[in-house]
Amino acid sequence: MLGYLAQYAWTEIAWIATAVFLMGVSKGGFPLGGLAMPILILIWPEQATAARSVVAFMLPLMCAMDVVSLIFYRKEVSWEAIAPLVPGSLVGVALVSMLFVSNTGALIAISDRVLKGLIGAIGILFVAFQMARRWVLGRLTEAEGMRRPGKVRSAVLGVAAGVLSTISHSAGPAAVIYFVPLQLGKLRLAGTMVAFFWGLNLIKLAPFGMLGRLEVGNLMLALWMAPVIPIGVGIGYWLVRILKEKHYGGLIYGALVVTSGMLVYRALAG
Repeated sequence: MLGYLAQYAWTEIAWIATAVFLMGVSKGGFPLGGLAMPILILIWPEQATAARSVVAFMLPLMCAMDVVSLIFYRKEVSWEAIAPLVPGSLVGVALVSMLFVSNTGALIAISDRVLKGLIGAIGILFVAFQMARRWVLGRLTEAEGMRRPGKVRSAVLGVAAGVLSTISHSAGPAAVIYFVPLQLGKLRLAGTMVAFFWGLNLIKLAPFGMLGRLEVGNLMLALWMAPVIPIGVGIGYWLVRILKEKHYGGLIYGALVVTSGMLVYRALAG
């Protein structure tokens, strides 16, 4: 097993472990996950295929993180809230699996350069969305700003979540748009989103596996990173209880804009 680590410098291993830790913290309920994907892509040894490799590498780790998170949040899940998103999410995962995941036989070929730019753009748009959401919700009354999503909106957001999650594990904006208006409370909101992403990531394993995206080398590296998972999830679970997002949101979103901007620059520069 040590042979699989020999191809990486210790600095690269440290950065990979840091990114996995940040994703684990996010899975624990504290929003740092947006930093993980850009960091991994920027430091990944094989830059020619970095975006695709990172997305595939993170999937089994995220499934493990979801299981650990569910242990913490097992009493804080609203399955009724998740149900309307399921049909659209299945459609989104299936659509992107056919179009983008496979290296061969895809209906539409998408280069790694384009995927880098797409992931970077998603990160920047996510920050813009969060800022806009805070501005809007701060000026609407509770009755106006917190309407439950209807069937059509639920279907659209489900498809969006499936598409974004399969492309770059970045379905957060779609999930937030859907779940926040339900007014579930802080812990129940975190637990319900954990459960939703757990199911979504499990579904994604099938097409990724059938299309050969789960490579042995990446799986072995993921196995070495596994001990970081409970540490990250546990710290995230602790932070969501003692810290207020407004104290750290500016720093988190600023870092995400910088790393995402670097991805967009690399994509444009070739």
